[in-house]
Amino acid sequence: MELHRCRFVNYIPSAINCLALTPNTYKPYTLLACGRENGDIDIWDPREGWFLKKTIPGGSNQSVETVVWSHQNVITEDEDEIISEKEREKLLKQQLLQEPRLFISGLNGLITEYDIHTLLPKNEVSSNGGPVWCAAVNHKGTILAVGCEDGCIRLFDIADGNLEYMRSLDRQDGRILSLTWSYDDNTIISGSSVSIIHCLDVKLGQISRRITVDKIRGEDTLVWALVALKDGTIVSGDSLGNVQFWDSKMGTLIKGYKEVHKADVLCLTATEDGAYVFSSGVDRKIVRFSTVTNTNQKGRRSKEQWVVAGERRYHSHDVRSLIVCEQYNTLLSGGVDTTVVTCELNSFPFGKVIHLQAFPSKPLIQLSKSKKLMMCQLNNTIELWKLGDSTQLEFEKMNKKLLALNLKNDNNIISSAISENGAWIAVSTIEEIKLFHIKYSQKSTKVEINKVREIEKLQISGAHKLIFAPCSTKLVVAGIDSIIYVLDLSNVEKKYSANKMDSDDIEEDENQYDIILLKEFEQHSSDASNNTICSLAVSNDSQWLASGDTNNNIYVFNLDTLLYHSKLPSFSSFHTSISFHPLSATIVVTCLSNEFFIYDVEEKGFANWTKEYLNKLPEAFLKLNEKSKIMGVSFNISDPNTMTLWSSEYICQIDLSKPINIQLPNRKRRFNENNDANVLENARAALVNAEDNEKNEFKKLKQNYHFSVITRYKQIMFMEYLNDNESVIVERPWFSILEKLPQSFYRHKYGT
Repeated sequence: MELHRCRFVNYIPSAINCLALTPNTYKPYTLLACGRENGDIDIWDPREGWFLKKTIPGGSNQSVETVVWSHQNVITEDEDEIISEKEREKLLKQQLLQEPRLFISGLNGLITEYDIHTLLPKNEVSSNGGPVWCAAVNHKGTILAVGCEDGCIRLFDIADGNLEYMRSLDRQDGRILSLTWSYDDNTIISGSSVSIIHCLDVKLGQISRRITVDKIRGEDTLVWALVALKDGTIVSGDSLGNVQFWDSKMGTLIKGYKEVHKADVLCLTATEDGAYVFSSGVDRKIVRFSTVTNTNQKGRRSKEQWVVAGERRYHSHDVRSLIVCEQYNTLLSGGVDTTVVTCELNSFPFGKVIHLQAFPSKPLIQLSKSKKLMMCQLNNTIELWKLGDSTQLEFEKMNKKLLALNLKNDNNIISSAISENGAWIAVSTIEEIKLFHIKYSQKSTKVEINKVREIEKLQISGAHKLIFAPCSTKLVVAGIDSIIYVLDLSNVEKKYSANKMDSDDIEEDENQYDIILLKEFEQHSSDASNNTICSLAVSNDSQWLASGDTNNNIYVFNLDTLLYHSKLPSFSSFHTSISFHPLSATIVVTCLSNEFFIYDVEEKGFANWTKEYLNKLPEAFLKLNEKSKIMGVSFNISDPNTMTLWSSEYICQIDLSKPINIQLPNRKRRFNENNDANVLENARAALVNAEDNEKNEFKKLKQNYHFSVITRYKQIMFMEYLNDNESVIVERPWFSILEKLPQSFYRHKYGT
């Protein structure tokens, strides 16, 4: 089989600036928000191993400097309002069931609240003080404090769904780089760019205490990070690499560490009870501090002291944010190297460490198989490539870039699609959908691109997902309103495919070339208002449409009759992909647990294979999800009984015509050392010997057992079969990303 092994996709994940967890007063679930330098906000769900559930798209010049969640846990009352105790309890229960609110801010000077379902801004106000460097919500979830460029801390009322400016606290010298609330919400502690920590009385709005940190040669020290502990201790991290513990009442130094970090300390975090404090920064080292109680010779216990209790480096570049998730016993960190790292909290620094993939959970690559075209979605750019002959080394037969489409819109692209005939490209930001018609020149690699303005008449704002039916005449749009729109492009195709000599006739009646809205499919679930459509798939005969949302509902619609058909059974694990078999009306659904389900659309039930082996998948295969989650499924039409599952770290071929052999051979597994079920060793050995013969390696992976796993390809972004003799794998090796990042901190050691 001819293999197109593509490494030319220039995808660079964006650096992580900040992390934030939903408050523990909200019980139903926990979410992690990750703010990136390109303005994107990733929403991670820890319930099945920290899965990237959705991304709120950013845009140019929209770097996220702060991201905070708020969850109001008190009842506010007007002065003339009297509420009985019983009513208060009822209102409080209702209030605690309200979902947390997400606020972001940055150097554009705006504070924005986002709807995590539609991914659209809900409220937006100006900081009134220029760029915002830091922000924090009080423990009651009613006031948002932001630190601004002009040296002021400004308070915003966020109680009962508001986002309104309240007042400013005393102005300070320099910009406000860090701030935190005391546990009683009466004091805000702020760190400035002029070597001073201020304690401000919230009620009076005045500075109540000043703490001066160390300086060197008279230069100002930047106080990058602050944490307030339950006992009133203030912990600071600064540009000299110091981690210092202060008495908030007296403003005196309890303990200072000047040699633990060799460069700026950028972030701090602590456990809820204040027993552990973690620090990190430019030198990439994560350090844990804890308290110990010493006893003197007479057996008397002296005062507790802070000591270094462990350190470890998990990142290749600066660490910009740390946060503790005690519910899942996890310490999370992120920074310039673009990855979120999780490690076991209680066993730090020796616990299990996982580097969460920096790639989106949904592929950024799409194919036009018949035309051998590959489309790549970047921040606000679409690249179109013509795949060459992978067996030839001549330059003219290699892959060629046909098009780089840069959107004028400042917002990043959230979804894109290319039609099977290569004539259509659809692109969506969170605000609008754009449609382009492509004409190809037979004699050269130049293409002609036309913007199809007819789609603007439909007034569909934005889309979470886009997909073309294989017939190339229908475009399916999953709108931000959780409605699926089916568009017919047949009429407008006549206009843009016509020759120039026919243009006069076309202009006589423009309306006859409009895009037709065939159908609007609404979600059939009662929770439709609180979900996001995250998956779309269309069958090869363009008859069936499947859609999945973030509440794990999967629906099937008939595109011929334009009617709702069925709903798939509920899965205990969240689905990661939906794919139709190319030769039958069956759907393969993959889940975070590494389980997969085959659903017969026409029978409205599970296929026989799933019924028989639903609870019999090999444990070794299921544990592959610890390495990475399945991102997609592909089929080779020449071998319809074989299914290929792929993730960023491995490819697994499964022969559905063979029964599952529960008693797998007793061998040592490379990818799961604690499991004795190994069907991989022979496949890996075969690959090493076949390094110079890639086009035949899929055939060589055929095993006596029906599960074959290959881990040769790393950081896989996409995998698909072009036809019965060609396949495409798009890789983005981690070293190619690292070489694009700025140089990491290095300090020369004497004698080296």
